[in-house]
Amino acid sequence: MSEGSEHAAILIAASYQALNRAIQDDPRTLVTDCTVVILFAGFYVEATLNHIFDSAGKNIHEFPRSPSDSNGKMQPGMKDKLTWFYNEFIEENRATNWQEIRNNRIAEKALGLFPGFGELHDFRNAICHGRINELAKSLESAQTLRQKAKDMVDRFYTITREKGYEVPRSTTYNNAINSLTMGHLGDIPPSIHSAS
Repeated sequence: MSEGSEHAAILIAASYQALNRAIQDDPRTLVTDCTVVILFAGFYVEATLNHIFDSAGKNIHEFPRSPSDSNGKMQPGMKDKLTWFYNEFIEENRATNWQEIRNNRIAEKALGLFPGFGELHDFRNAICHGRINELAKSLESAQTLRQKAKDMVDRFYTITREKGYEVPRSTTYNNAINSLTMGHLGDIPPSIHSAS
C-alpha cells in the first residue's frame, strides 16, 4: 500500500517486518520483535499526522499557547498532534489556543475517537523513558495495535478528504527507500515493496 510520506512508508514497513519475525514464534525474540511492531506503528501514526499538516498547509508550531502567549509549542508531542488534528479537522467549536484545547477537553475527545492511540502513545513514552511496556510480551497485542494504527491512519485521510483537503498518499516503500538513500540500495526484492 502507498503512504503519504517516505517516513510513514518506512515506519509501517519496519513494523510489518518485525511482525513477520514475531509470527515465527521464537520466544527468544518475541519481546524485541513485538516492541518494534508496536513502537514503529506509533511512529507511523505520528509521521502521517506530520504529513497531513504539511500537505494541508497547517502549522502546529504557530498555534498559540494562550490568549496572552502567541508563541506556539516548538516541540509538540504525539498526543499534541492528535489533539490538534482533532481541533483542526473535527471539532465544531474549534479552540484558538492550547489553553482552550485543555479547557474544552479536546485531547479526551480525540483519544475517545481514535481507539488504540492512547496505548501507542503510552508504549512510546515508556520506551523513551527506558521502560518496556507489558504489551511487548504479546503477539496478539502487537498485531491488534498495529492494525489500530493502520485503521487510524486510514481514518485521518478520510477525515481530511471530507474536509476538502487532498492529502497525497502515493509513496511506496521502494520509492521511500530510494528517496531517502538517493537510490544507492539498488533493487529491493518485490516481497519488501508491498510491506505494509
